[in-house]
Amino acid sequence: MPISSETTTTTFPTGTAEVVLVDAETARTWLQDNRNNRSVREPRVRQYRDDMTSGRWRYNGEAIKFAADGSLLDGQHRLHALAGTTDVTLPLLVVRGLPSDTQITMDQGAKRSPGDQLSLTGMSAKNTTIVAAALRVYMTWAEGSLAGENTIRHSDVSTTRVIEFAEAYPELVTAAEQFTALAVRVKARPAVVCAVAVRLAEIDKTAAMEFLRLLDTGAGLPTGSPILALRDRLDLIKSHRIRTSDREFIGLIVMAWNLWRKGRQVSKLQRPKGGWTPTNFPEPR
Repeated sequence: MPISSETTTTTFPTGTAEVVLVDAETARTWLQDNRNNRSVREPRVRQYRDDMTSGRWRYNGEAIKFAADGSLLDGQHRLHALAGTTDVTLPLLVVRGLPSDTQITMDQGAKRSPGDQLSLTGMSAKNTTIVAAALRVYMTWAEGSLAGENTIRHSDVSTTRVIEFAEAYPELVTAAEQFTALAVRVKARPAVVCAVAVRLAEIDKTAAMEFLRLLDTGAGLPTGSPILALRDRLDLIKSHRIRTSDREFIGLIVMAWNLWRKGRQVSKLQRPKGGWTPTNFPEPR
């Protein structure tokens, strides 16, 4: 049933609850009463705003909560997201009149992760955490966001977007599931290895399986093999605990793949002088 612009108020022993249609101006007004809250997490705000402006946001009964003195107790991230939109109006449950000390009990439950949602929707039944994280990496990569900042802002990809993507491309979920066991054995973040594996398999599944088998086992690799050079580089990163971005791992793996496909020999893998840029970041061939 559609929610009308009129609000319906229900009185409880400790306050009132109503569904209110909220726009950016109202959100900004309410945020003026944000007097005692945790620091704003900008990635969360960007996730929410992206969902709100793209039509993915759904009314789910989670409330914006105010104390009896009018101060905002809960909901600042949703309001900050909505405050930055244009021509967006959303129905939000608003609870007013709560005791101020109830704030310490809010946000205590564990949020559902993308992996939880994949499992709940039945789209993935195993290693859902890695599968969901791999889809996030894949999406960021496919959107051409690797050559910007030093690290990939996977945090900007909301759970809703991951689920929507999984529903649109179930074959990628299936492919990711096939590579999770191998991904945890390679000395890089499993989600990155899994995402790269899916991308390589789209190009040549047989070659991708062989490349990944050799990367995993190292069996019979001759001197000069790009895969051996990649294994050595990953060993070095892990043993020296070198902080390495997902973009760096992707670049190294794809560089080794391209060299291996061409039959080239190398003694070591080195990113371009000056780092990766939009013009030199390797595209898998």
